[in-house]
Amino acid sequence: MSDKKERKLTKREQRRKEIFIEKCRSMEEEGYKTENLFFSILQANFVGLLITLPINFLFLAVHYLFNDFVPNGSYSPYIGLIFIALMLLLIVVHELIHGITWGHFAAEGRKSIEFGVIWQALTPYCTCSSPLTKGEYIKGALMPTIVLGFIPGIIAAITGWVPLLILSQLMILAGAGDVLIVARLLLHRPKKAKVVYLDHPTECGLVAFVKKND
Repeated sequence: MSDKKERKLTKREQRRKEIFIEKCRSMEEEGYKTENLFFSILQANFVGLLITLPINFLFLAVHYLFNDFVPNGSYSPYIGLIFIALMLLLIVVHELIHGITWGHFAAEGRKSIEFGVIWQALTPYCTCSSPLTKGEYIKGALMPTIVLGFIPGIIAAITGWVPLLILSQLMILAGAGDVLIVARLLLHRPKKAKVVYLDHPTECGLVAFVKKND
């Protein structure tokens, strides 16, 4: 279910895609069936946003219970530029957290992790070339949103610091695609089967390798 018009891959992406295809072929030879669990960039951003917005409202509600929304203290007139620069930095950190977490679980460690950017959609990404269990994949997918969104949101509610609240809200929204993938994973429940998951090297999402138990 990828975009109708297939985008042109870079040399690195083409190499990763070839390795991915070979891995799928190898898993199928071992008796696994391949199931696609990926989305178009548009689906990931739009549907993921719809799923993520209630989480944002929850953090706003918690903050409102303990604080007001009037910024406390004075701020530099350059705060807007600083905020934009910080957001760009955190987007990079977001992908690094994916890589560190998945690399911890991957059989080949950090060698399995690569980063890239889909320039047509201005979307950075991290991909893992080693199969993971459902729990391992979910931890890696959600960790950036937890570290950069949920934790700062809780700190903002405790301290009443509105800029931190805004930052946490934006970083939760930045994880919309990840939340959508996790929701799809949680709904994927093959009965009486061994399942491992492999990140897709160029699409938004992953594939499941399902092997029915005898």
